Amino acid sequence: MRELAAAALLLLALVVGALAPRFWPETVKSAALASGAPVAAPSWHGKDGGTGFVVCGSSDTWTRPALDEQNAHLAADPRYARLRADDSYSEAWTPFRIGASLYDGSGLSARIDLIVLTGMWSDPHIGATAAGCTSAEPQIWLVGYTPATYFANDSSMAMLRVTPAPGYRMVILTGVIRPELVVASGTKLGVFAMPANAITSTPKPAPKATLAPPSATLTPPSPASTFPITDRPLELALPSACQVSPQTRHTDGLGAVWTVQCGSAEANLAVSVAAVRQGWSHIAGPPIGVGMQTYAKGKLSMQLAYRLDGPAYADPIIVVQYSRPFAQGADTSDLRPLAYLRVPTGFDLPIGCVWTTNPAGFTSDGAYEMAFACQGLPAAEIRGAFHRSLLAQGWRAENGGFGFTNYAKDDLRLMADFVNGNAEPSETPWVVESLCCFGP
Repeated sequence: MRELAAAALLLLALVVGALAPRFWPETVKSAALASGAPVAAPSWHGKDGGTGFVVCGSSDTWTRPALDEQNAHLAADPRYARLRADDSYSEAWTPFRIGASLYDGSGLSARIDLIVLTGMWSDPHIGATAAGCTSAEPQIWLVGYTPATYFANDSSMAMLRVTPAPGYRMVILTGVIRPELVVASGTKLGVFAMPANAITSTPKPAPKATLAPPSATLTPPSPASTFPITDRPLELALPSACQVSPQTRHTDGLGAVWTVQCGSAEANLAVSVAAVRQGWSHIAGPPIGVGMQTYAKGKLSMQLAYRLDGPAYADPIIVVQYSRPFAQGADTSDLRPLAYLRVPTGFDLPIGCVWTTNPAGFTSDGAYEMAFACQGLPAAEIRGAFHRSLLAQGWRAENGGFGFTNYAKDDLRLMADFVNGNAEPSETPWVVESLCCFGP
């Protein structure tokens, strides 16, 4: 009997061993993604060399899987089978397309979700890479970009500036954490609310010592250079239709703030155009008309802030001016000779052509590729119709090449592209427009 029982146990062990791969394949795969998670996440503070961030994991060779591959992967996993990456109403739509995602370190399930929905699951090393990036600090996962600089000068908002790069990077934020983080590369890639427990507390300033009044025999100190009290911004002539709120001042007296409403989105965007034409230099950063831009003119600096959500450009804009060389937190490097526009200016499309709702894409430095379509006009004839229309409106063709032409009119510059990815005439050509030239 004992021999019979032992044989039965051996047979049972062999059967279970044979069936194990069928029972637990997904468990093993998920464990690879979740492996290495410690009970208490380690801190990466002090490992950034003063940059404010650490790239803890990356791949220069990884590329996002094709759309059909992503959908197949989602359908094969019961946790994500209801999602589709080609459905704009699905939770899987945005993560598969954006260049920056927030991982707040809240748990393994959130990390696995991000790996699956961004398409990073296709990297065979992603399990070890993600586990090696476990941190107490929040992270930004970049696809197609690499971090360049991190600023946290504003008490309510920090900015991570990134530049295009192949593959992906997992970035741990080790600097001062503000309530909001803006990730930008020419244009904003995302605005993220930081976890409440990660936000750096701002210490209250120590009370200032009370000094005895100077003796009448001593020369009184010269007063600090304060920003003048004016009803409108300095060195900036706004259109007469613009309504300007009363000035509010910075506590140090060196800056002032106005709210400006010029009546429409186009009129509000024209303020940034007017600033450049009136001698304000556009400091490196978001293109003109995108979010917040910084400008300099003489000893003054200025920031224009446009709302990007909700009513967007039709909402009142904020004008901030400082009586110091550059606005706080401004990047003063890489001054551009061009200021890109997001609204077509100075020309009309040929009859029958209309602007599309969304841009065709973005250039490497963040300019909008503003697309248009011409119903009833063959793709091969759009370029000629566009060319004749611009010449009739006072533009001149400066140069060009296969599929594109550069135009100029006064201080406006326009590049028009008429071919698609297959080097064939496109049914939706696009243009990039800018102001020129005010760089160094």
